[in-house]
Amino acid sequence: MSDQQQTNESESPRAPRGFAAMTPDQRRQLGSKGGRTAHERGTANKFTSESATVAGKIPHERGTAHKWTSDEARAAGRKGGTASRRRREG
Repeated sequence: MSDQQQTNESESPRAPRGFAAMTPDQRRQLGSKGGRTAHERGTANKFTSESATVAGKIPHERGTAHKWTSDEARAAGRKGGTASRRRREG
């Protein structure tokens, strides 16, 4: 057996780090703490319908908004309809 194979076999699998090592509850608590801190600092996004309207217009003004063809729109509508039907039946 070569030295490389011995080295790989003697190494143990790496333990998860960061968020991967946390339980879902721990991740939720940490996220909540970050949200509270952002609001205290005044850096959190304060969502309003007015800010959403302004944000929604930006891609259209820049010309980067997706332009749907009638076929694309029809396919998307069909896809959404089958997804909601699957949820009800399942």
